[in-house]
Amino acid sequence: MTFQEHLDRFHQLQHTYLSWRDATQVLSWDWRAMTPKKASTARADVIGLVSAKENEVLCSEDMVKTLDYLTEHADQLGEVDRACVRLLKRDCDRARRVPVELFNEFAVLQHRSEAAWEEAKRTDNWPLYAPHLENMFTYTRRMMDCWGYEGSPYNAMLGYCEEGMTTEILDGLFRDVRDGITPLVSKVAASPVEIDDSFRFQRFDVEQQKKMANMLLAEMGFDLTRGFIAESEHPYTTSFGLDDVRLTNHYHDDQFIPAVFTTLHEGGHGLYEQSYDRSLNGTMVGGGLTSGMHESVSRFWENIVGRDRAFWEYMLPKIQAYFPQELKDVTPEGMYRAVNKSGRSLLRMEADELTYNLHIILRYELERDVFEGRVQVKDLPRLWKEKMEAYLGIVPADDRTGILQDIQWSMGQFGYFPAYALGNMYNAQYSARLKKEVDFEGALRQGNLAAIYNWKRDNLYRYGALYTPDELMRKVTGESLSAKYLVEHLTRKFTELYEL
Repeated sequence: MTFQEHLDRFHQLQHTYLSWRDATQVLSWDWRAMTPKKASTARADVIGLVSAKENEVLCSEDMVKTLDYLTEHADQLGEVDRACVRLLKRDCDRARRVPVELFNEFAVLQHRSEAAWEEAKRTDNWPLYAPHLENMFTYTRRMMDCWGYEGSPYNAMLGYCEEGMTTEILDGLFRDVRDGITPLVSKVAASPVEIDDSFRFQRFDVEQQKKMANMLLAEMGFDLTRGFIAESEHPYTTSFGLDDVRLTNHYHDDQFIPAVFTTLHEGGHGLYEQSYDRSLNGTMVGGGLTSGMHESVSRFWENIVGRDRAFWEYMLPKIQAYFPQELKDVTPEGMYRAVNKSGRSLLRMEADELTYNLHIILRYELERDVFEGRVQVKDLPRLWKEKMEAYLGIVPADDRTGILQDIQWSMGQFGYFPAYALGNMYNAQYSARLKKEVDFEGALRQGNLAAIYNWKRDNLYRYGALYTPDELMRKVTGESLSAKYLVEHLTRKFTELYEL
């Protein structure tokens, strides 16, 4: 076969593999958002079969030979094809190291684990969920051993979620953040400044919250003709290409702020998936880069935009239109202060911007320690409570507000939690550059979110997964990731807010 014939064959194989991957994800989205409870187990089995087909294409001899040939001739490939070959070979090599039987078993157990988690969280029943979580850790560790790793076993997952990342690097970044904000957290706690956010806790009609969510998405620039928002227990985003991006949200009838910020967060993910260059669509680089970069774009809209004073000068009247009685006495300044109020929260999803990273460090340490053999799954509820007390000074009264609060472990999604803190660091660093090139406050105050979106599109979104995280950060900001920008951002904001 000639070089061009190998390349044509690669394009065919890539299309087939991505089609099966989309099929798996469509079924998974349906399973989480729409499947009746009693059908959960049966649907999980079907997803397992389709996922096995996806893996079969990825690991085929045809795929291996084609990837090996093109890797040897990478200098003849264009930038996009070279990146696609690199990523697909990485996934192929990784998947081929795992026995098919192990992969298939894990796929089925994964969806059963999610179903068990949802029921356990609803009923505060840790014993119901414990054996499923044990399976997730056990089967993932077995796959880690197949994949191979250097240093900590946790690096096998961490480096896959965030290319180039290791526990050694991450420990250093987390140390810089922890050392930088811990004194600030203490000062805020001791500040006499009191922020009244009592207006948040009223009855807010859920149907009105849904309409508000669609308004917020449209304001951000999310194209509702190429995506939509549904409901699930835990909000998340799934993409099947530029023209099919699906979000979910979760609504509470006794407060509306969570719906605002989960909409901004998931909408940030969605914008990323709708905004890469169309020439990348249907390829391995068509989509967001890594977990950390994806979390950076979502937390940019949630924190850098959504918790800015100028944002509420523009947005509050629009939200008041949905809740005219409930929010009639609220001012933009009052809303700004309320959404930035710092305190001790049991729930990661409700943690304030300042203390959020402590929740992430807790999860990172626990999952790392399980994989390194220092902690057993049965001890996690106790250790969770001990770390919450040590880091935040509060202890969950039950497991629903403790170890059962997050969906990620039930999905076997280990190595992902650090992405939230990495995302905070990424977005603080590139936001510093954005604010030098765009009148950020002016754009927010005028409701010109398009100016902000356009900068993000031109400097981040359009590249999809074409580059590594370090390459992209250097391209956008001129330097590798540093924790100093996040520390500076938090110090500046909370020093002013709490008059330190």
